[in-house]
Amino acid sequence: AAMTRNMGLRPVWTGVLWCFCVFWVQAQEMTKEALPDAARQADYLLLGEVHDNAPGHALRLHWLQQLGQGGKRVLAMEQLDADHQSALDQAVKVWHTAAPGDRSVHAVAEAGGFDFKGWKWDLYEPVLRWALDQGWPIVATNRSRQNLSAVLQNPEAAPPPEPQPWSDLQRQNLLQEVREGHCNLLPEAEVARMAGAQRLRDATMARALVQGHQAGGLPVVLLAGNGHLRQDLAVPVWLRQLDPRARIYTLAVLERSQERVPEAKSFYDQVVWVTAQTRPDPCVALRQRLGSNPPPAP
Repeated sequence: AAMTRNMGLRPVWTGVLWCFCVFWVQAQEMTKEALPDAARQADYLLLGEVHDNAPGHALRLHWLQQLGQGGKRVLAMEQLDADHQSALDQAVKVWHTAAPGDRSVHAVAEAGGFDFKGWKWDLYEPVLRWALDQGWPIVATNRSRQNLSAVLQNPEAAPPPEPQPWSDLQRQNLLQEVREGHCNLLPEAEVARMAGAQRLRDATMARALVQGHQAGGLPVVLLAGNGHLRQDLAVPVWLRQLDPRARIYTLAVLERSQERVPEAKSFYDQVVWVTAQTRPDPCVALRQRLGSNPPPAP
């Protein structure tokens, strides 16, 4: 009978102990990954993400809360479109003047052009809500899909600009990043087109960051995919052109499955590794969508 009673209680206590251990481990990870001084002192702090990785999003929110202890900053987001900035500013004003029960983070994101079908809203809502609660200015940084399509599909439009300086090695590396990012399934003409789109996005992000910094003199924190943080190819290249004296710090949040890529650490000032998110193989889905076999190697 004593054994029966103990066995009956064990699942309850095991569950409690498991929950405690999970929260304890997460707390230890948060404490361990404190932001270095160089990140805190940067004019532009770029925090990366794997878009659907929940542990990475939680860690970035923790970092923002650390930064908030030192004063106000500007929050800039890849998930908001720069051509919606005026509507976003108005929605933020409405947020701050509304009664607490009438405030809608969803409405602010919608005004900024957030794509609720493309992005996982539940991963971005906490950080946007926190920044609004702190009174941080919100900056939209991305090019909308419609804007990009209008530019790239116009045969009379000039090619997307390249930052200066921009070497042939950088040009080829960006093309290779696009190829690999799309599972080597795209024809070369499409690879070149998408590399141009990437340059346009990175340039737009950098200009938005500089405008956000200059508007009030506050440091800016960008939340964006890790690819936009690459110091050799992406937003930092444009930032160095637009604001040469600025202090820039890039902190990538990569999944542990990417540790086998030896050059990953060289692209950023710092890399933090998080548990990989379980997901279907994206190359299988892309191959099905394109309905084609991989093109010959370039």
